[in-house]
Amino acid sequence: MANILKSFFILIVFSLCINTNLKAQATAEDLIDAFFQIFEEDAGAAIDYLFATNNMIDPNQPGIKSIKERLELSRKLLGDYHGYEIINVYQAGESYRKYNYSLKFERQPVKFTVVLYCPKNKWKVQNVNFQDDIDTEFSLRED
Repeated sequence: MANILKSFFILIVFSLCINTNLKAQATAEDLIDAFFQIFEEDAGAAIDYLFATNNMIDPNQPGIKSIKERLELSRKLLGDYHGYEIINVYQAGESYRKYNYSLKFERQPVKFTVVLYCPKNKWKVQNVNFQDDIDTEFSLRED
């Protein structure tokens, strides 16, 4: 019974996020924040949320299914999820951005990249990728 209630709650939260955030995201950061709120509970639903922002991308394509499966496998293999940190942001003009995040899992971090584009007044996903080799993102710390 508890699992049914939890599933129902996740579905309601996901539905509310889609109804409010897809239509009302004022900034790229709003879209990313909504993604990570959903990701806390369901990585697959979070990926669906991102790709739902771009009607030019078929949500049933094998690449999206593969991303969701790999993320779920990572969650199982790497232990508990403990949040995220921004690594860096690249920008090409005002309407094209690439965000690199560190997803903090118990065992190790995972690099998560999201590319967003705003052709008119709505941000939408262009690309999503993740990899467990985050070593390339180290930078020299000057104390």
